[in-house]
Amino acid sequence: MEPLAHTLAGACLAEVGFRRASPLATATLLIAANLPDLDGACYLVSADLAFAHRRGWTHGLMAMLFLPGLLAWAVMAWDAHVRRRWRPDLPEAKAWPILAAAITGVLSHPFLDWLNTYGVRLLMPFDDRWFYGDAVFIVDPWLWLFLGAGVMFTWTRTRVRLAAALGLVGLAVLLLVTTDAVAPAARAAWVGGLAALIGTRLALPRRYAERAARVGVGLAAAYIAMMVAGSRVAEHQVRELASARGWQVSRVAAMPVPAQPLRRQVIAVTPREYLFVDVDWPRAHGVAGEPHRSSRGTYTPIIAAALDAPSVQGVRRWLRFPSYEVVPRPGGAHRVYIRDARFAIGNRPGFGIVATVDLNADLEPIGPSPSGT
Repeated sequence: MEPLAHTLAGACLAEVGFRRASPLATATLLIAANLPDLDGACYLVSADLAFAHRRGWTHGLMAMLFLPGLLAWAVMAWDAHVRRRWRPDLPEAKAWPILAAAITGVLSHPFLDWLNTYGVRLLMPFDDRWFYGDAVFIVDPWLWLFLGAGVMFTWTRTRVRLAAALGLVGLAVLLLVTTDAVAPAARAAWVGGLAALIGTRLALPRRYAERAARVGVGLAAAYIAMMVAGSRVAEHQVRELASARGWQVSRVAAMPVPAQPLRRQVIAVTPREYLFVDVDWPRAHGVAGEPHRSSRGTYTPIIAAALDAPSVQGVRRWLRFPSYEVVPRPGGAHRVYIRDARFAIGNRPGFGIVATVDLNADLEPIGPSPSGT
């Protein structure tokens, strides 16, 4: 998930009880909820390095074991050597609640990342395998709404915090309203939900803050459970459709549609094509219309040479539903477009270039190969 969802998750968990357990517990949870994204620094070197290492070492077993302890040690050191030296009258942070907050926040991160189609390598560094929940779109405004409900009461008690909250709300509304990927009905429903949340915050006194946080966590958990179940139902519906129509399908994967929790676009993999099947999963026969089709591309020596290029080795490890397009260039050269069908969701099939490799007539890479999503 993106940073806002991780941050709201940490803030909401703080409000359900961690905040009262120890000074600095809230700060610990906010940092811990985002800490595994340290590997985002790979983008400073190259996009391909990011493809190779994102959601790997800092999201796997070893990181889950060591990151919470390192963070808790850093927080306790800050408390002892900086915070209480500046203000000796401040209460001391408590080691065990800080460690518990660090563990909870760090573990929340790979769980949320697992929910989407990008996936996470939970067994790193022992196993490079990807795990995918295929349940929640990487940017999910409904999750923002439910988790935001959990922090609205406590985080708007001062004018500064209220202004910050209104700024975040305004940005979220702007992103949702201006993007073409979200259907108008979904936009209207989300704005209505936001208005109801703000009205509730104005109507109820602040003493309900912790109760509101628990409700927010409960709503987020119920929403996530519904989304996971919806994806599995959609996949089952497409398998049944494939069997009825005689499609030679080796695997299916339900892709969530932005801001539309009752819809999925299911990718069905056949020997030559990807079929994009629209599904309204709550309906017994929820498949809508004929599937869109996108060629997987024929694996040729040209494509093999492109995949061997040093600058796309990270992309090669990351690809899940690859497709390839070869475009002839002057002098016997070729340009190879490497795509992943996951990025056709919300766009036309065939969209989603993740890397471009230029080859000379001898099938050798020409210069660096730009890559990115």
